[in-house]
Amino acid sequence: MNSTRPILDQRRSGAALLAVLWVIALLMGLVAASALLLTQDLDAAAAKRQVFRARMLAEGALAIAMNPDIKPDDPLLRRQVSEDERYEVEMTGEDGLINPNILLQREDRDTFRRIFRTWGLSLAQADAVIDCLIDWVDADDFARIKGAESKAYGLNGMPFNRPFRSIEEMSMVRGMELVEQANPQWRTWFSVYASGVLDVNEARPEIVSAITGAQLRLAQLLRTNRLGRDGLLNTEDDAPMPDLANALQVLGIPSTYAQALSSILTVRSTTKRLVVRVRVGDLDREISAVVRGAIGQGATAILHMSEGIPADKTRVTP
Repeated sequence: MNSTRPILDQRRSGAALLAVLWVIALLMGLVAASALLLTQDLDAAAAKRQVFRARMLAEGALAIAMNPDIKPDDPLLRRQVSEDERYEVEMTGEDGLINPNILLQREDRDTFRRIFRTWGLSLAQADAVIDCLIDWVDADDFARIKGAESKAYGLNGMPFNRPFRSIEEMSMVRGMELVEQANPQWRTWFSVYASGVLDVNEARPEIVSAITGAQLRLAQLLRTNRLGRDGLLNTEDDAPMPDLANALQVLGIPSTYAQALSSILTVRSTTKRLVVRVRVGDLDREISAVVRGAIGQGATAILHMSEGIPADKTRVTP
């Protein structure tokens, strides 16, 4: 019996050692898990601080850009705040786009016809789409000759019988599939936030030509003169038309029409689109806002605002 005691003692010692090793392994696992959780918490906290800082920086830049006296080439719109923080603001005149609600409100068929005909629609097709657009926004349920009211749509609540609240809503109008086929980029011509008075300094040549009836080559010449020698928008050598008379002269429109056109054309946008792009470390954020307010007109009002990651995934260059 005495000879078996050492063996039992050895077995007990081995079991105790295994238990100790198991406890040590368990503790190491608990420490590793705790460290991992702590690291994740720290990373999450750092990410939250980064997002907060990016938002704060973007809103600060937006506040600067909303000042009616700030010009598109102002150095305050592009700043390297610190080694890993930077913002830049792109400012464009929203009045360089067409507000469809304004055209429909005054039933400006001629302008719509020029636009649709430019895109390749026939006169009959253009008139049919125009009738449907007017029926969509008017308050009654009486269809025009080529228009469409509730019976034509067969859906409850359509048409909405109110002004468009977004450009995408226009695509719901009967006949707009013809426009989509003729010009898939038609949405880039319109904005429901534009004032309704076209800024010839901001509008693309094809839009200027469609609205004024001027030759496209002259509208392109106006754009070339406006961009200056470097051909870039919102740089120091930009040469926007100082007044409507000069713009009409370049477009080949007699000055006698200046007074009549002053109600639909301008050389200065009162509505602007501000796109703020921010980089904080490796984080990119973007705030887009449409604001209304011109130099000397006091406070600026925000008409629309959105926030997110830049659509093109590009970063602000340091």
